[in-house]
Amino acid sequence: MNTNAKHTPGKWTTKIHQPGTMLTVENETGEYVCSLLGGDEHKQENARLIAAAPAMLEALRYAAKLIPTARRYFPKSVKFSDRFQLENVCATIGKAISQAEGGAQ
Repeated sequence: MNTNAKHTPGKWTTKIHQPGTMLTVENETGEYVCSLLGGDEHKQENARLIAAAPAMLEALRYAAKLIPTARRYFPKSVKFSDRFQLENVCATIGKAISQAEGGAQ
């Protein structure tokens, strides 16, 4: 996990505090990350997505490091059209990381 993170550290989980009215996302020590009012299915899905954010950010950071390395070691196995797709994926990953870290959206 990135030790320079500015967000609440640790694994995040969802909790239902008042069924049908309030959900929270908390870190491992029980610190609130956010609260969602309402308990409908969309709120539960949103809470799960928010709770997965730290793990997804770490996966994106890992992919951002791994893809350029793979291109260097396997340049002949990547077709031209695949390279274009790979560049688009790298750009998309970079934008998502930037957005998560408070950069341009």
